[in-house]
Amino acid sequence: MDDIVWQRTGVETQEPSREFTAMGVNGIDVGRIYRIDGGPLKGRWRWIFLLGHSQFRQGIVSGHQASKQRAADQVCRTYRRYLETPGSDGGGQSRIPLKKPSNQDQAI
Repeated sequence: MDDIVWQRTGVETQEPSREFTAMGVNGIDVGRIYRIDGGPLKGRWRWIFLLGHSQFRQGIVSGHQASKQRAADQVCRTYRRYLETPGSDGGGQSRIPLKKPSNQDQAI
């Protein structure tokens, strides 16, 4: 998705990075992915979407995938859904202001 820029997080090391942050074009962090290094999910990639509130966050906003690309794609899909969701439902779409009646519209 062109609206997201991925950046490596963490300190510089010789090892390839296993943690990335997704930033929207406005510079706000929108999500994160990282490789799980232990436990029953070892080797899978955790994804987390950071924005939204109320009804929007009742949906799926985190999980894990088998690959880094799939986890990144899930953050992108969730961001797209967030942008399409009205602000009144916890999403990022601006509310359309109600048209105020003009003086001509009012009955006398």
